[in-house]
Amino acid sequence: FDPNRCIGCHACTVSCKQYHQRGADADDWRTVTHHETGTYPNVQDVPISMSCMHCHDAPCEKVCPADAIEKRDSDGIVTVDREKCIGCHYCEWACPFGAPTYGDEGLMSKCNMCLGQGPGGGAGAESKNEQSDPTKPNCVEDCVGEAIKAGPQKEMVNEASEAAAQRFLSDSVANG
Repeated sequence: FDPNRCIGCHACTVSCKQYHQRGADADDWRTVTHHETGTYPNVQDVPISMSCMHCHDAPCEKVCPADAIEKRDSDGIVTVDREKCIGCHYCEWACPFGAPTYGDEGLMSKCNMCLGQGPGGGAGAESKNEQSDPTKPNCVEDCVGEAIKAGPQKEMVNEASEAAAQRFLSDSVANG
């Protein structure tokens, strides 16, 4: 997620809810919070979009007494088997990002990277236009500012490193 590109439109949240057919009052699997900085009259609103980070060493998986949470070796996606979930909330307490949610039934649910949608199990269902990428989750595909990215960890780290290097070089040139 790049907060410099996010415009705070909540398209990612709406896209997620629509695809997963979650009601308007259901907990969000992707949330946008707004953080204000500065003091009047120089106040700035910084939107932050968050969801499950599918951690490399997922703490939620480690604390689940029912073995309902699994980090898939094939793609790194952290999934939950709701038939095994006992609703103990241990995963919620262990998650540093607040990703697990609990609906009326009391069982955990969270972002699943839009598994099962379109070819390749990512986003890009037939209802999307032909330019959509069938491997991207809906929140990535529908992000107006292209602030959300998804992919292999190495690719994401390399992209973030390149962007940071470019900002550093731009700042160095600007400051002489």
